[in-house]
Amino acid sequence: MEYFVIKSKEKAEELCRIIRHSSLPFKFAIQEILPTRSIESNDYYWGFIVTPVANHTGHTTDEIHEIFKRMFNFKLDLRYNKRTRKMIWYVGAASTAGLDEKEIWEYIEKCRIEAWHTLEMTLLLPNEVWTNKLDFSKSLKTI
Repeated sequence: MEYFVIKSKEKAEELCRIIRHSSLPFKFAIQEILPTRSIESNDYYWGFIVTPVANHTGHTTDEIHEIFKRMFNFKLDLRYNKRTRKMIWYVGAASTAGLDEKEIWEYIEKCRIEAWHTLEMTLLLPNEVWTNKLDFSKSLKTI
């Protein structure tokens, strides 16, 4: 079995050549390689999602993080146990550290929706500013 990470046109052409010369039938899978979770998305999650929910509920940030992990990053996985030489089911909340940038933002959106739905909290999106009243004293400038 051959695995490729396609980062150049030459590698893509090599993969096409292998496919053309392979006997049918064969399996083929494509998996996107997305950027890993950024520091900015991690800071946003802890500062604008977990911390406000923890402050609102009286729980610690670690407790809220664990709750969100159990709700939205729950994994059911088969793993091989070397000691017993059997496949066993792993059930539990997986770490969010392995999420890529797309996955972490999907996870964050689920957390925001849960906070709004359950706690009636509106959590800020990046670059949003909350104000408790609208200020109409300034006139809009027209172009």
